[in-house]
Amino acid sequence: MKRFLKIAGSVALGALLLWLFFRHLDLREILAHVREADPFWLGVAVLMQGLHLVIRSFRWRTLLSPMKKGIGFYNLFSTTSIGYMLSFLLFRIGEVVRPLLLGQRERISRSGALATCVLERLMDFVTVAFLWGIYLVFRFERADAHQVAGLDIAQLRATGLIFGIATLAAFPVLYVIVHFRQRLFAFFDRRLGSDAALPRLIHAFLGGFDAVKGGRLLTRAWLQSFGVWLSIAGSIWASLRAFDLGVDFLDSFLMVALLAFGIAVPTPGGVGSYEYVGQLGLQFFGVGPNQAAAAILVTHVTSVAPVMVLGFLLVWRDGLSLRGLTGMGEKAER
Repeated sequence: MKRFLKIAGSVALGALLLWLFFRHLDLREILAHVREADPFWLGVAVLMQGLHLVIRSFRWRTLLSPMKKGIGFYNLFSTTSIGYMLSFLLFRIGEVVRPLLLGQRERISRSGALATCVLERLMDFVTVAFLWGIYLVFRFERADAHQVAGLDIAQLRATGLIFGIATLAAFPVLYVIVHFRQRLFAFFDRRLGSDAALPRLIHAFLGGFDAVKGGRLLTRAWLQSFGVWLSIAGSIWASLRAFDLGVDFLDSFLMVALLAFGIAVPTPGGVGSYEYVGQLGLQFFGVGPNQAAAAILVTHVTSVAPVMVLGFLLVWRDGLSLRGLTGMGEKAER
């Protein structure tokens, strides 16, 4: 019942946002713009989404390497694709299933694998904030750059800076906790006994953050993080390029930040929120509402559809079932 209510609420929110998005638009004009899209650039957008999953898999291997060396690439790629497919489909449950599934396949600590996923999220946030910062600093040169579609750009800059600094601050704190965790848990053992379940679980979880202790590993993971998000930016840029909107690659950094926020809203695959913030972003470039709607709808498809298709194919190839995977996630959440 709890899962049903979550999904129902998510679908309802998505439907409301889609209604708000479409209510003042001309559907026939949107379809006309969609038919004019260049299929070559849409193909490039799809390929870039596939590349982003490959780089994500390599980054995950880097973050997991203190726990186990030489984790198979197929297992990383398969569980990553399946996890993101489930997250788009079923309200973020894939973020729990992904590390659990890899833990089963590679016989590594599931809580440790989950911790690496948390670390990935922190790195993703900082990387997106950095790309957004590059755009805000170097590309806001228009006379009306103080305000776009009713949003105060100076306030946006300040907010992005605060969130970026707060997220960066998490890394030295994590380093201290992870570096001294042996002493910390020796203290817990003396107080609670070595068989206490909660300290053991936390200890295993923190093991997933061991990559922050190694400068070389962390540097490699950061470079891979930029590879992930530059691939996503490339996919978004190629999709917009298909509509000849005059948006260049560096301009896609603004769209990355906005669309990352849009797809994070708890609707199935970011439906509704992705379109709303994407259209808002394209207004800055002087794109008309119907053409912007067409471009952002297609961009959403090229962003989500390749991941969904790959995820379903890998579920089938690996002999898994959606019911079994969702059951795994629900059990872990409880």
